[in-house]
Amino acid sequence: MSKSDKRLKQGRPINRLLGPCLSVVLAALGISIAAITLPELSREFSGANDDVALIVVVYVLATTALIVPVGRAGDLYGKREVLMSGLGLYLLGAVISAAASALPVLIAGRLFQGAGAAAMLAMPMAQVRDIVPEEHIGRWMGAMGTMSAIGTASGPSLGGLLTASFDWRAVYLFQAPLAGLALFLCINQLPYKKDPDGAQSVDLVGGFLLAVFLGALTCAISSLSHGFDIGIARLIVVAVVALGAFVVVESRVAFPILPLGLLKSRDLQLSLLMNALVSFVMMGILVIGPFFLTDGLGLTTVQMGLAMSVGPISSALSGVPAGRFIEKIGPDRAIVIGAVAVTSGAGAMSGLPYFWGMGGFVLAFMLLAPGYQIFLTALNTFVMGTTTQENRGLTSSLINLSRNLGFIIGATVMSMIFWSLVNWRMDAVDEALGVRQAMAGTFLICCAVTSFVVLLATYMVMRRRSINVF
Repeated sequence: MSKSDKRLKQGRPINRLLGPCLSVVLAALGISIAAITLPELSREFSGANDDVALIVVVYVLATTALIVPVGRAGDLYGKREVLMSGLGLYLLGAVISAAASALPVLIAGRLFQGAGAAAMLAMPMAQVRDIVPEEHIGRWMGAMGTMSAIGTASGPSLGGLLTASFDWRAVYLFQAPLAGLALFLCINQLPYKKDPDGAQSVDLVGGFLLAVFLGALTCAISSLSHGFDIGIARLIVVAVVALGAFVVVESRVAFPILPLGLLKSRDLQLSLLMNALVSFVMMGILVIGPFFLTDGLGLTTVQMGLAMSVGPISSALSGVPAGRFIEKIGPDRAIVIGAVAVTSGAGAMSGLPYFWGMGGFVLAFMLLAPGYQIFLTALNTFVMGTTTQENRGLTSSLINLSRNLGFIIGATVMSMIFWSLVNWRMDAVDEALGVRQAMAGTFLICCAVTSFVVLLATYMVMRRRSINVF
């Protein structure tokens, strides 16, 4: 460890990481709090039901498309500076959104926020690796997971309260001072990690091609729920062409935005795949759960909201304990344990709600969410612990990218599976029973997916131990 690294890891990490922690909360809050405003926006902007959904879509799209270039920029020019730039964009987007008098202006503001959120998600994990002593990495990775869960869980209640008390603009006025506070904390607390590397520059062409590929892929996947059509086919062609061009460019430039050699690491390959698969499953509960609770159990919207909040709250409470647990047993073994816990939770979700209704759903969610937190914290700790210092920002971006892609694919595929099962059983049984059976069937499929993750995690641990032996 260099002298500069030792100086960075002296003092109290909590002081230095207040800004990054608040950044993660805001980035997660940016999705969940905005979704609550959609009905009011639809009324204000003349019933534009499909168009108002773009305020959520463009946020996710910008974050997904830009997260890898942002991560690379952090490695080259400093994580502190890139995070501060992201917070500035997020703050600007909040101000534009709050002042918007037309829907296109609001969408543009959300695009700025999504671009800023890419840095707000990618940089904090890399900064934990730079700032925190080695023996405390696990608990701080868990703390970052807790921050994300807090942002996701508080969004619906905060958004509903602000919209009901004032109007939808209050949602963005609320975010602006918080972004300003996070920016102030980063300016005053975060240390300079490195000077900009004048010998390298961000590969703009490669970054553009990667953004086009990820943007087209995201749009294509998100549109599949409406059926395959010529528009989706065109998006797939654009994605394939952009990916091919990206590989050619990256293999020829001196300083690629994504060094292809980095992706040759078997541990990184397995970690990104497992991350995407588990995220795929976790998105299932978020998109299917509300329909199961209302259509399958007949709960009110308020009751449904309370039941759905159990998962994020459980995740928030279990983040730091999960980190301490990982510090004791090691992140590679904890990945296996977390994957087994997620599989057990998915199995519980396939059976307990069917037999015990809302109580079974809450119990299963309380099993599933902490298991996911153990898995996620262990995976983040493992991957960030094995990457080199010059690639920490990029690696953090890849972790977030694989999770985002898992969420996006899960939102589409899990919905398709669930409603296909509902429609298949509709002729034989009443609607409520059909929904409960579809819920059980969907999570049996999730069990199969997470069981495969257990096998991958076990293989990775055994492979690493065999390499260490020889």
